[in-house]
Amino acid sequence: MIILSILQLLLSNAVTLRRDKSILYSRVSIIILLYSSLLSFTSLYFTSLDRGIGLYGGLFHATSITHSFHIFIFLISALILQLTAFYPRRV
Repeated sequence: MIILSILQLLLSNAVTLRRDKSILYSRVSIIILLYSSLLSFTSLYFTSLDRGIGLYGGLFHATSITHSFHIFIFLISALILQLTAFYPRRV
């Protein structure tokens, strides 16, 4: 999901004529990261993740700890993007 979303953002940036859409891209990226963390959270409770799943002959090893770490990374990156996703207030 992350790869497809990144490709979609890159293609939409390539075909636009306006360059002032960075705030819109930050907001869309926040939504993508929140959906990805929700998807990772729903796949956290599979019974096969207790021992881990080896993918590609053991190259990638997925456990519940790695899923929790992915959720943490998604939420932290959404929090960082939150700082730049809105216009600053004028005092």
